[in-house]
Amino acid sequence: MTRPDLRRILAEHLAALNGRDLERLVSFYADDAVLELPASPKVEGRKAIRAAFEVFFEQWEEHSAYDHVLVSGTTAAVEGITTGRHRTLHLRIPGRIATTARQYRHAFAAFFGFRGGRIVRQRVYYDARDLVHQLLG
Repeated sequence: MTRPDLRRILAEHLAALNGRDLERLVSFYADDAVLELPASPKVEGRKAIRAAFEVFFEQWEEHSAYDHVLVSGTTAAVEGITTGRHRTLHLRIPGRIATTARQYRHAFAAFFGFRGGRIVRQRVYYDARDLVHQLLG
């Protein structure tokens, strides 16, 4: 895969994520892919990734944008901004309960590993403490 190919895949993956297109989004992952997000257990395998995104779409309303994309070999690094709101009535965090759908905005970095044009590893980093602070105000 060339750099332009991986950049195109990343752009299409982001469009599927922002468009909440579950089937299209999951199609970018290899059968044995691993997804790692802050404050969440590691998700392994396309079937589990699908289930994780299904729950995510039910609970969170987000839009992400990539500010910077760097591709080297079969690895890509991106920096961006996510804005959104929690959609459920209650966000349960130990010791606190937020009942309003507050908006939030946070920077993130994500690293993708590819094999055969599919994502085999995605690691996302952001300050989860800041997100909780914004949600609980």
